[in-house]
Amino acid sequence: MKKIRIRLLLLLLCALLLCGCTRGGAPAAPSAAPLASEAPVGSSAPEESPAPETEEEVSAEEGASEMRIETLSRQEDIPVFSDMEYERPSLEELDELIAAAEEAMNGGADFATVEPLLDDCFLYYYHYDTMCTLADIRSCLDQSDEYYAEEYLWCAENYTLADQAIDGLYYACAASSLAAELEENYFWEGFCEEYSDESESIYTDETVALMQEESNLVAEYRALMADPLVNFRGKDEPLEDLLDRLTGSAYNEAVVAYYTQYNERVAEIFIRLVSVREQLAEAMGYESYEQMQYSYGFGRDYTPEQAEGYLQDIKTYMVPLFQELSLSSVPYEVWYSELDEPTLRDILRQSVSDFGGSVLEAYEFMLRYELCDLKQDSRKVNMSFETYLNDYEAPFLFVNSEGTNEDILTFAHEFGHFSDAYVNLNAYETVDLAETYSQAMEYLVLTRLDEQLDETEVDNLARIKMLDTVDMFVYQASYAEFEHRVYALGAENLSAEVLNDISRQVAKEYGYYVPGYDEFFSLSWIDIPHYFEQAFYVVSYPISDDIAMQIFELEREEPGAGMQRYLDNLERDFSSISGLVDAGGFDSPFSPGRIEAITATAREILGL
Repeated sequence: MKKIRIRLLLLLLCALLLCGCTRGGAPAAPSAAPLASEAPVGSSAPEESPAPETEEEVSAEEGASEMRIETLSRQEDIPVFSDMEYERPSLEELDELIAAAEEAMNGGADFATVEPLLDDCFLYYYHYDTMCTLADIRSCLDQSDEYYAEEYLWCAENYTLADQAIDGLYYACAASSLAAELEENYFWEGFCEEYSDESESIYTDETVALMQEESNLVAEYRALMADPLVNFRGKDEPLEDLLDRLTGSAYNEAVVAYYTQYNERVAEIFIRLVSVREQLAEAMGYESYEQMQYSYGFGRDYTPEQAEGYLQDIKTYMVPLFQELSLSSVPYEVWYSELDEPTLRDILRQSVSDFGGSVLEAYEFMLRYELCDLKQDSRKVNMSFETYLNDYEAPFLFVNSEGTNEDILTFAHEFGHFSDAYVNLNAYETVDLAETYSQAMEYLVLTRLDEQLDETEVDNLARIKMLDTVDMFVYQASYAEFEHRVYALGAENLSAEVLNDISRQVAKEYGYYVPGYDEFFSLSWIDIPHYFEQAFYVVSYPISDDIAMQIFELEREEPGAGMQRYLDNLERDFSSISGLVDAGGFDSPFSPGRIEAITATAREILGL
């Protein structure tokens, strides 16, 4: 037995939302725009938000969300995923465990008596999280499964109450006669000071109600978009069936019909969501929701102003390359070949065997306990992600495969998340750091396909990846710009028409607007789940890819060097991208010339 640090997720959506979601989900853009292969996914930045307080305040906030509990370093007797049993978690049981721990502390019990009682409380909290995650995964595997959809909704609606109960326990510990001993031997340095005044708790009746309302709105959006029914040429049909059978102008017509018919309903949910989030930020003492997400939600160690400068560099250097590619034959020169699931598994298995050690161990662990789902299935939610099952100390990988060679990159991306979570037992990290490990894994796997694919196929996949990289920088930056403008306006100034205008304008500024497809670029914002589920997330994609590209460049210059740098920094004692920059000797993404360097690499690989 040994003690490890485990993240206590304080903010409802940070605990509930899927980790490591890949970018995507919308229908393809009009065929006239060859690079517009992904329709929107969200994030942003309003005006003059202050930095995330001081370094001390940020580290204190991170410390306040961690605890130490007794646990096995790695369970090896867990059931396979299909045998993991779901039961609705009980808030009453959590309350009873907390009451027992508080009664012992108030009754003068010693540390040896209280410690296992606290362990019971926190372990049950993680059990709640595990059950919520199980329900979510199984609901994502089959969107028609009403049981798991309802169970996930119940868990999500009540998660804030579990958080509030644990938060109250923290304050009770800090107020007890054992406070100093608990800080020294169970919690973290500064614990007692942080929890000295219960009136400062974020969990007031107001904030809890707002968090629950936010969760309900996200669930409402999920339910609305789970299986859209579209009236196309006088007949109601499921959107997926339409897009499977239509091509060319008919396909574009069906997509616009879908967007048009759902625009007002989605806009109404989104505007309510923006309003709730504005109220939540104000109630928690932040000047804006953007500031809250940068500082509290994602714990970023860079400011919205730094991100805004990075986005401007993307406009200056990457957008012209994107536009050049859109007018060239390069996107038409790559091909997508069929790839079945067994071959996909085998390709990644052979690629990660070069890594050896903990990465290969993670892959074998994943297969042994059936901790991945790669099937092509119309019932699955249209996204890919990695999440974590705390009861079993096990990551889970979900990929909605396309059945093509591009699945190699998607699988590699999510396996990067999986390896990170496996090696570090899901230790706390910022989203920027998490996305660095996943995107770097994509690039490194690209360099290890020579035995599975021929040279032409490897070169083709590398070009697909570079097109995706250019695509990602441009689109994700534009989605960040969209959210920036939306939240800067405020909910009271929003309408479907205003949101549509912003979407169209951003598409023009970032170079992917196609004349003649005004409706598509005005309305397609409704299909971007990050706007609803993880606001202000997507800026992490290009910023983390910056470091991933540096690892790729090392590997290209000296085979094995990039992989070794990746492995050297995989098992970590830092939690942010600046920690990785310092520990790994990388250039900061905010250093002058970074976007120019990435653009140059993309040009070289694409033969421009």
